[in-house]
Amino acid sequence: MYTLVTGFNGKVGFEVARKLKASHQPIKCAVRNTEKAKQIYGDQYEFTSLDFSDPTTFQHALKDISKIFLIYPPGDQIEFEEFLTHAKQHGVSHIIYLSVKDVQFLPFIHHFKNEKLIKKLTIPYTFIRAGYFMQNLNDFLGSELKIRHRIYVPAGKGKTSFVDTRDIAEVVSNVLQGDEKHHYQKYVITGNEALDFYEVASRMSEVLQTPIHYANPSIKEFREFMLKIGEDEKFINVVIGIHIPTKLGLAKGIKNDFQILTSRKPTAISTYIEDYKDKWL
Repeated sequence: MYTLVTGFNGKVGFEVARKLKASHQPIKCAVRNTEKAKQIYGDQYEFTSLDFSDPTTFQHALKDISKIFLIYPPGDQIEFEEFLTHAKQHGVSHIIYLSVKDVQFLPFIHHFKNEKLIKKLTIPYTFIRAGYFMQNLNDFLGSELKIRHRIYVPAGKGKTSFVDTRDIAEVVSNVLQGDEKHHYQKYVITGNEALDFYEVASRMSEVLQTPIHYANPSIKEFREFMLKIGEDEKFINVVIGIHIPTKLGLAKGIKNDFQILTSRKPTAISTYIEDYKDKWL
C-alpha cells in the first residue's frame, strides 16, 4: 500500500515527495498531467492522475492508497468533500492535512472548513498547521526580487514566523513513520524567530551581497502595480489575503512543535537564503 502525495507541483508537496522517497516510504504522486510530469522527472517518482475538480479521477487515484498527504489545491470547482468521501470508501487509514497556523481563528478560509470536514470522516488525521513559507520568496515573490531587488508585498511592519517547506516535509515524514501516535494531533510548525520584511530584506542583502529593500506598498498600490504588469486578479487577491494576517500583527507567534517532533531547531532564514541564492542572482 502507498501514501498518496498531493500537491506535487507545489512548494510543499514536492518537498514531501522528495523526503518520503529518500526515506524509502512507498508513495504515489498525484498530478493533473502524468505525461508532463514524466517528461520532467522520468521514472524518479510514480505518478497518478488526480484532478480535484473532476471526481471521475478519484477512484483510480485512490487505488492501493492507505495514507494521504493532503493539500487543498488552487482552482475553481474543487470537489474536496467528495474526494474525502471517496477516501473513506477506499479504506484510507490516515490523512495528514496541510493547514495553516492559527486556522482556528480564521473561519473565512478554506482550511477552517476543511479541517471540520476531515474530522467528520472519523478517519485518523494529523493537521500540520504551517506558518508562512520561506519559499514564497523564491516563488511568487521571486521575480520582483530578481528584477528590481525588492520585496513587494502589502505586509506592513508586521512580523511573521517564516518556516522552510523542507522542515514541513521532515515533519510529515516523521508523522507517517510514527503513524498512530500522531493520530488526531494538531501540530503548529513555525521557524524559531519572527521577522518583518525589512529584516528579511536585510538578511537577504547580507547573504546575496546585493542591496535588497522592502517596498511596503499599501494594498491599493500593490493591486494597481500587479494589474499593470498583467497579473491575474484572482492571484493578486490570494497574495493580499496571505499577507493580511502579517499586516495585522497576527502572524508572529512561535511554536516549538517542530523541535519536539524532530529533535532539532528549525531551519534559519539565513540558511534558506544561502541554499536558494541562485534563484535571485
